[in-house]
Amino acid sequence: MITQRGLRAEDRPLIAALLDSVPAFTDDERAVALELVDVTLGQPSTDGYGYRFVLSFLGAPGGDGAPRLLGYLCYGRTPMTQSTYDLYWIATSPDFARSGVARGLVATMESEIAREGGGLVRVETGSREGHGAAVRFYDAVQFTRAAVLADFYAPGDDLMIYTRRVAPARASAAPSAGEAPARVDAPARGDTPPGEPALYDAAFGYRDYAAERDFLLACARRFGGRPVQRVLSWACGPARHLEAFAELGVGCAGADGSAAMIAFAERAAGARGAGACIRFSCAELDERPDVAPVDLSFVPLSAIHQLATPAALERHLRLAASLLLPGGVHVIEATHPADLTPSGVNRTEWTELRGEQSIDARFRIHIERSTPDRVVPVTLEVVCSARRNGGAPRELSSIRQEATWYVPDLAGWRRVAERVPELSLVATLGDFNVDVPFEHAAAWRLILVLKRL
Repeated sequence: MITQRGLRAEDRPLIAALLDSVPAFTDDERAVALELVDVTLGQPSTDGYGYRFVLSFLGAPGGDGAPRLLGYLCYGRTPMTQSTYDLYWIATSPDFARSGVARGLVATMESEIAREGGGLVRVETGSREGHGAAVRFYDAVQFTRAAVLADFYAPGDDLMIYTRRVAPARASAAPSAGEAPARVDAPARGDTPPGEPALYDAAFGYRDYAAERDFLLACARRFGGRPVQRVLSWACGPARHLEAFAELGVGCAGADGSAAMIAFAERAAGARGAGACIRFSCAELDERPDVAPVDLSFVPLSAIHQLATPAALERHLRLAASLLLPGGVHVIEATHPADLTPSGVNRTEWTELRGEQSIDARFRIHIERSTPDRVVPVTLEVVCSARRNGGAPRELSSIRQEATWYVPDLAGWRRVAERVPELSLVATLGDFNVDVPFEHAAAWRLILVLKRL
């Protein structure tokens, strides 16, 4: 289980040991990093401009053995600016490279910055060879190279300044009386518990659906052969991606195997003015939905792994091919194959706060029970609790989902794709960025792009 928390006094030796394990850092850099730790522990800030830390651990207090520090991040508000922040330091254990630790730390930082009103994040790094991993990481997570000062640190070692704009957090209006909440963005009236689709929707509210929509469109432009006028989301869930497409006037279709989820998505999309643009069909991933052909289709959120055999994957790809127009693309967001190993990200938990409600989610891939054929059990637990006047939290509702996943490695995906001649596997990406291949050092997903011939 991977957990995150702030800095404590007992963390200093853990951070020192982590810094010592990273060959790219010089002794001077390690000293500066520890100085920020000492300043924070010795003189905590009271004006909001001090250093802030996010630490990522494998394991939790009370479990077997001591939790292991996977990485940490230090950031803070930039003095004499209205809403700019500096990312001062980020380090991850070499044993957990390419496992999403650094990305998770940055996501938490951006969430906190958004909660405080948004703004600009700035980070500085050098261009020498030892900083190559940092440069690749900032490029991968779509920081912008804002400036380069040649020979700043030393001859041939430039100062590289990256920036990233963070949108302020937005709160949704509370649902009208008698209506199931579209997501738990605001406290429910009284202690009304959200239903299962709304709870699922709230748990994944951290996703940047507009950015993922733009990535899907970029896939169509880069790897496809036709303009995108109509899209299909398989396993569409609450249809947040489709709402983002509808904002651009794109025709949308959504398929999901749950009739309750379809009903929820229809109500939610209608309440937000997108209902007229989306047509829904109740169909599993290996069933043909009742929709017209499309220019782009996609399977988000690792839902593809519900198809627990290569034959089921092949059926899905054949169906996808039959619904794509020539030159259209099919994009699959899959789990990184490394997540079936002890060094991968196979346990995650996160919390979404919505007024007085807290949505706590835990996801686990039970790698200790995986088979040689890469079939593995997974569980998702989501609990919605309410806390009033500082009292103990009280559970309002919860869901627990158990499933069996098939998680192919890249060679397995290629073998399945080769059996569907109507599709060509034209790209394997490691992030929501068309310029980050699966082999990239910062890859944390496996995203497959297939083109209809």
